This record gives sequence, C-alpha cells and structure tokens, in this order.
Amino acid sequence: MANLQFQYDNECFLLGSILQEPELIEEVNLLPAHFIHEKNRALFQNMLDLHNRGNDTDIISLSQQKDTKVSQFGGKDRLRELYQSVPSLKAFSRYQDGIRSFHAIFKAQDIANQFLNECHHSHDMIHLETMISQLSKLEASTVKKQLSFHDQLKQRVINHHNSPTVGLSGVHTGFKEINAFTDGWQPADLIIVGGRPSMGKTAFVLNSLLYAAKQTPYFATLFSIEMASDQIIDRLIAIEGRINLMKLRNPNKVFQDQDWEKYSHTVGELERLKFDIREEYTVPDIRAAVRKNMKDYPEQKHIVAIDFLTLLKHPSPSQNTHKDVTDIVQDLKQMAKDLKIPVIVLAQLNRGVEKRLDKRPNMSDLRESGSIEQIADVVTFLYRDGYYQNQDNDQRTEVIIAKNRNGATGTIPLTFEKETNTFFDEVKR
Repeated sequence: MANLQFQYDNECFLLGSILQEPELIEEVNLLPAHFIHEKNRALFQNMLDLHNRGNDTDIISLSQQKDTKVSQFGGKDRLRELYQSVPSLKAFSRYQDGIRSFHAIFKAQDIANQFLNECHHSHDMIHLETMISQLSKLEASTVKKQLSFHDQLKQRVINHHNSPTVGLSGVHTGFKEINAFTDGWQPADLIIVGGRPSMGKTAFVLNSLLYAAKQTPYFATLFSIEMASDQIIDRLIAIEGRINLMKLRNPNKVFQDQDWEKYSHTVGELERLKFDIREEYTVPDIRAAVRKNMKDYPEQKHIVAIDFLTLLKHPSPSQNTHKDVTDIVQDLKQMAKDLKIPVIVLAQLNRGVEKRLDKRPNMSDLRESGSIEQIADVVTFLYRDGYYQNQDNDQRTEVIIAKNRNGATGTIPLTFEKETNTFFDEVKR
C-alpha cells in the first residue's frame, strides 16, 4: 500500500508540475500506461492531446474543455488541487523517474507471479523462457526510442548536403580567429569559458551573444545569476555604443549632448534584437525557460549562455560537491544535445593559478575540473598578462582554446577595452 501511495503521489506531483510549468510536457518520456490512477491517466492523455495540437497544457486550457472531458480527470477543483500539491518543480525529473521505476517493477512482479503460478502445476522450461522473454521486452520498453542507424546516417548525409557553401556551420562567435578554430559555436556543444576574476569573462560572452543576436535569425538568452539585469543592460549599451561603462552609473551627471545622442542611437539598435536576460539558477528551470523561448520564437535559431557555473543550484543537492557539479554539467550537456543549441557556461578557476610563475590557466585550474574537462566539448580560458603586471593600459588578452572536441587547440590574441567592455579581433600594442 505504501508503494501504491508513493506512485500516486509521484503522479500527482508530476501532473501538478506540468500545470504550473506547461513547457515541462516537453521533458516527459512517459506513456499514459505508466499511470496507475485512472483519473491521472486520463489527465495525462488529455495533456498529450492538447500538446500535440499545439495548445498549452495549463489549467485554463484544460478546464475550458467540455464538461464530459473535464470530468474524466476529476473536474476543475482537482486541477487546482494538483496545481497546489507540488512540493518543488526542481524535483520534476525525480517524479518522472519514480513513476517509470514503479511501473517497470510492478510489471515485473506480474510476470514473476504468472511464472510461479504456472510452475506450480508443471515444471516446463517453456515457462522460464517465456518469463525471460517478457522481462527482456519490459527492459527494452524503458529505453528511449530513437532513429535507427540507417535513418541517422541518412539524416547526417542530408545535413552535409545542406551545409552552407559560405559562412559558418555554427553561430558566429563575434571573432574571426575563434571562428577559424570552431567554425562558430556549434549546435549541441557545451562551451566552457574560464578565467580568474577581472579577466573579462562576462564581457567576452556578452560580446559574443550581442554579435549573434545582431545576425538573422538568432535569439540569444543569457542566464545571469551573478549580476542583476540592470548591470547586464548597462554592459550591452557600453559594448554596442562604445560608451564608457562608468558613465552609465550616473549619466545625468556626466553626459553631454553628444553622449545622449550616441546613447539614444545605441538603445534603438538594441531594441531591435532578440535578446532575453533571465535569472533561473537550476538546470530544469533553465531548460524550461529555453524551451519556452524556442516555442515563442520558432523561426529563430537559439544560443544560450549562463553566468556562471558554480552559482547554479542542484535540484537535489547531496553532501558531495563534486557529484553535484558533475550532475549539473552533464545536465547542461544533455540540454545542449536535446535542444540542439550551443550552451556557453562561464566558470571560475581555482586560486592555485595565482601561485604559479606562469599564470596562464590550464584544465586542472577549473573547479571540479575532472567532470568539466570530460563532458565539455570546448574549453576556453581568458588570460591578460597586463593584469598581473599591474599594467592597466596593456589590454592584450589571450583566448586559450584548451579543448576542442572537433577541432584544433591553440591561443588567439584579442584586445579588451575595459572602459567599454568591448573585445576586438585586432591586437592593439
């Protein structure tokens, strides 16, 4: 009975989560048959039907159907109860895993009981073979379906034939030399941008996102966990308009007429962009937000950046920091693969780099470096020698591509204009 109650609760929590966050329906890999409660099964089927017709799966859409349809899953009051029953949206994947596990074990128990009943009357090997066959099919049914190898090969050939004759296969990084190494930020890639504080990591990524958003048909989303959206917007204005960032703290105090003219023109340019600044800080919430943007702007190609890794929260944290970080990085990589978008993640480095004579970063300087190094497709580091030499006028920056799963590694020189937070391909000496 306790197990049945556990399954019923998981079903209610999962359905309530979808009611609260309709985009989560995209994350579901269950069938109506996985639900043991009749009304839950009817509601889930109804959600799938609405989603397949391109409609939302929120309370309003579900409750505005015919009374006969609504009564199948318990009525409008039950929808409100489910909506309010969810302990945490962060545990959505756990609710789903619990439902799948219970369903598999429940079916296995039925198969085993049938085998025991048949063996009670006769010891025939056919009964054992039947049970093994049924259990094998049950195991296979829990594996996510995918295209056959031949279909995958065919799709890849189509992609190759449709590849551009000019331009890039990925999203323009904003920098010609980096494009030469990566051919742009590639769909499905997890890209790590690491560096010590004050190296310009956020500025570098903002420059790249801004360039991408100015190209048709790209939509850029930044998840800014460290900085408030006002600070990010000021940086975007500074980069786009080549305006001193310090002046934007109190423009009325320091701006002249020509400064306001430049400011107005810059804001007008930024208003045209498909750009979103958000503050979600768990991978499930980030994933749901990206899916919503993709649904709202289906004609756009999307690129995502997260500032930064160690501020992300695990939905179910353990006492093992390394495990939590590994889970987060794996989930980010899976998100990039599933949504087929580049995901750029900023990462801090260990303080150990400061103790070395040569302070250029390497893989081991990444916090929890083992999991990041293994999972990420591209790992880049920013390094400015002038920072360590106390030479603020030396703005030469090295972009060190330490890992590139599908390309070359190397060092690319850029110039960082700190006053405007702008990076340039040209190296100024």
